[in-house]
Amino acid sequence: MNITRTSYFFQRKLFYMIPLFICFTLISPFLTNAQESQPEEAPIYVDNKPIDTTYLIQDGHLLVPAVFFKNAGVKVDRSEKYHSIFIRNKTHALSLPIGKNYSDEFISKKNNWERFALSTKTVEAFDQIFVPFLDVAKKFEMDVRYDQKRLRTYVTTHSQDAPNIVNKGSDKKKLVALTFDDGPSESNTSKILDILEEKNAKATFFVMGDHVESHPQLLKRIVKEGHGIGNHTKTHPSLPDKMTADVIKEVSSTQDIIEKTTGRKPDIFRPPYGAITKSDAWLLHNMGLRIVTWSVDTKDWSGKTAEEIITTVENNISPGGIVLQHDFPSTDENTLEGSLEALPEMIDQLRREEYTFVTVQTMLDENNNL
Repeated sequence: MNITRTSYFFQRKLFYMIPLFICFTLISPFLTNAQESQPEEAPIYVDNKPIDTTYLIQDGHLLVPAVFFKNAGVKVDRSEKYHSIFIRNKTHALSLPIGKNYSDEFISKKNNWERFALSTKTVEAFDQIFVPFLDVAKKFEMDVRYDQKRLRTYVTTHSQDAPNIVNKGSDKKKLVALTFDDGPSESNTSKILDILEEKNAKATFFVMGDHVESHPQLLKRIVKEGHGIGNHTKTHPSLPDKMTADVIKEVSSTQDIIEKTTGRKPDIFRPPYGAITKSDAWLLHNMGLRIVTWSVDTKDWSGKTAEEIITTVENNISPGGIVLQHDFPSTDENTLEGSLEALPEMIDQLRREEYTFVTVQTMLDENNNL
């Protein structure tokens, strides 16, 4: 298998010389063996949105991870039975056997599969499956062009825009939603709930399935005390790196765990790291889940002090603000110490500024009523 990589400097020089949408050809004597190091990374602009992706150059052709195409709105899965990658949308289906330089495409007019040659092989490397970029893009009727002036590759997918992702409520009322990710945990969630109870403030907890299974009593307390709950996957993976079937499993299993524990299923979802592809966004939408991120990131997970967290909130809050904090299990008890210390003062300060604390669900309902 002839897999090669190139330095970023050399990539820029050659991409300027040879339009990427024509051939992706690089001069092999200058290339080093990609098996000896990690693959290179560069952005590709999908519907004008920059998507950082690893890539390989093989036989003079660009390969990207198969899951990259989820950013273009298609579903991507791996078939262990057929040792292949399966990429599909409503109108096209493509099967790419790993290690082969051909693909099988379903032709709907003929209701049959037909085999077509690829420019180079689909390969497995660095724990990923890499597929020929231009071949797949063309099969799904995407337009690819290279801007020599900006040294950028652009893909126009002609697919439907992703459903709305909420990062803030309406600015018509002074509402604020405190949110806590990655719990519940014995070390932090109970302390947060005690503070919220003392201050008579409502919040929303985006919980992980694994942690709910470990601490079901804490989720029951969250619900009993009137707080909101949201789905935050079972194990907290980066969803853009996961096959479509794995995303479904992460989300649906957590829905089932939450329902088993509380008798209800949440209708809001927060992707780990706030990262989501167009394909997965539609998947969640069709599961009845609204995607919620945040407008104020306290970065409390990094061990920020209470003073730093309070200053961040004060400088960035505005009506409809959604504040991100965490309640994950702490192996180091000091990690979220600043967040816990900041919480009561943060609530008092925002109340002095006449903010009302609501759950994310209440904030979204307010948006719909305006």
